Parts: sequence; structure tokens; C-alpha cells
Amino acid sequence: MNRLDLDFAPRTARYWWARAGVALRLALFGAMLTLAAGLWWTAAVYSERLQLHAELVRTAPAATDPAQPSQMRAALAAKGAQTLSAAQDAAMHQALLALNRPWSQLWDALERVSTTPSVQVAILEMRPETAASSQDASAAQGLHLLVESKDSAHMLGFMRQLRTEPFFVSAVLTSHQVNAQDPNRPLRFEVKLRWTQDKP
Repeated sequence: MNRLDLDFAPRTARYWWARAGVALRLALFGAMLTLAAGLWWTAAVYSERLQLHAELVRTAPAATDPAQPSQMRAALAAKGAQTLSAAQDAAMHQALLALNRPWSQLWDALERVSTTPSVQVAILEMRPETAASSQDASAAQGLHLLVESKDSAHMLGFMRQLRTEPFFVSAVLTSHQVNAQDPNRPLRFEVKLRWTQDKP
């Protein structure tokens, strides 16, 4: 004889809670904890934003009037001028020089050179030359590459391709050594590149 499941209890929340398994109860409890943590995090972020706003109002009292944006800019500029040292100013200038290099044209030129079928190299590092590392006035147009190749033939082929690439005005091999820690003993070398200031 088959078992009949006769249940005439009303379908209330208490009924479904009694029929819910342990996994469902744990899932609901976890969802409630997640919701509570989200609300707590939102309140903390809002409180932090209020504190930052109060700090801004306190440090620039003359610039709190939204109808006077020039006063706000002047107050912020004065505050920045007081807190920026000469070393920080020089570091910021060097960072701006590095950002203003023609990175897309550099990358396109290097890709044209390194994807030549006769050249099999891997560019491991690109390091912009800074005025601190060079006394040359054209330091903003300098770039150091760390490259790895299978052997010296590929290294020399890479250098030939760099010298024929129209974007670069010079390509100098500054150092090279065999990576003895690698069982394939690849050749690692450094190249110093320059391009003219009037390049796009």
C-alpha cells in the first residue's frame, strides 16, 4: 500500500519554516548576515565621507561658498604650495615626463621590430630614462629595454631591426650576459633607445 501525504495545515510562514531543511535555514541566516554587514559597511563609508567633507570645510573656510569657485581654487593651490616640497615637485615633474612619452608609438615600433620572423626575442622590461639617471637634455626621449633571446644571432638581428626602424634615432647595446641559471642558457641584454623630440 502506498503512503498518502495528507497535510491540511494552512500554508503560513510558520508552516514553511517548519518544513525547511537545515541547509535552507543556514542559507537564510547567511543572507541576513550578509545584508547586515552590507548595511554596516555603507554606514561606515557614509560616516567617513561626512568626516572628509567636514575636514575640507575646516581647512578651506574661505572657499566654502559655491558661488566663488576661484576662491576655492586659490585656497587649494595655496594649501598645495605649502605642503609640496622641492623633492616632491621634482618627483612629480619626472612622473609627468614619463607619462607624456609617446607610449603607443613606442609600443608599435617595438612590436614591428620584435615580431619580425628572423628575430625571436622577449622584451622583459621597459624603463623610461629620467633626468636623474642621465645628464643629457634629451633624457625625456630615452628608454632602456631588458631583452632576452635564444642566442647572440637573435640579439644581433634585433639590434639591426631596431636601427632600421624609422621611429628610433639610436639603439645602443649597453650590456649582455648569459643567464646561467636557466638550463637553456638564454642571452639577456640591455638596450638604450632614443627618438627625436619632433616624433608624433
